[in-house]
Amino acid sequence: MQINTEEHVDATDQEVILWDRKIPEDILKEIATPKEVPAESVTVWIDPLDATQEYTEDLRKYVTTMVCVAVYGKPVLGVIHKPFSEYTAWAMVDGGSNVKARSSYNEKTPRIVVSRSHSGMVKQVALQTFGNQTTIIPAGGAGYKVLALLDVPDKNQEKADVYIHVTYIKKWDICAGNAILKALGGHMTTLSGEEISYTGSDGIDGGLLASIRMNHQALVKKLPDLEKTGHK
Repeated sequence: MQINTEEHVDATDQEVILWDRKIPEDILKEIATPKEVPAESVTVWIDPLDATQEYTEDLRKYVTTMVCVAVYGKPVLGVIHKPFSEYTAWAMVDGGSNVKARSSYNEKTPRIVVSRSHSGMVKQVALQTFGNQTTIIPAGGAGYKVLALLDVPDKNQEKADVYIHVTYIKKWDICAGNAILKALGGHMTTLSGEEISYTGSDGIDGGLLASIRMNHQALVKKLPDLEKTGHK
């Protein structure tokens, strides 16, 4: 099993965490049939502090911590925790979840959530693609942006119909969200519609498109000019 994390801890500073191997009842009742996979097929991606810049600016609503389990490169289990509102979303592909999609989404003039630092470059293409009624929501943190697509009981959580990212992004930022969306029937791909493999390199530079309860491939075709713009 391989573990990838954004946190870099010196050996002398490592914290020892003990687990009694008891799974909470609310999770057990959602996962009826446990699954066994070879340990060597598992990759774990951990982001201990998503939206680091926003955290330093005291914009705490954007901050999440995330854990994702991928099997043979495919995301199968994702957890996104909002520490400052004490809300946790989790989902397992072909398993259970404690979060769900919203009842409806606007595909014609969607609300698009994008990175706060790259909102301008996405806005221009989005308005050309979907029209002037399209709303752009600049936000921090990939975890927060995925939760914006779902039915989240948090008054500080904005709502969006599509999540678009146009620059290089680390896999520990997106794996958990990818797993949750996949478990709920949604999609997270590169801007060209390619599935993302959670093995190998730490990041992707093909941009990002995430949606749920929409024709994802139709969205991909609507964004032919929104190309990757290099590493951050």
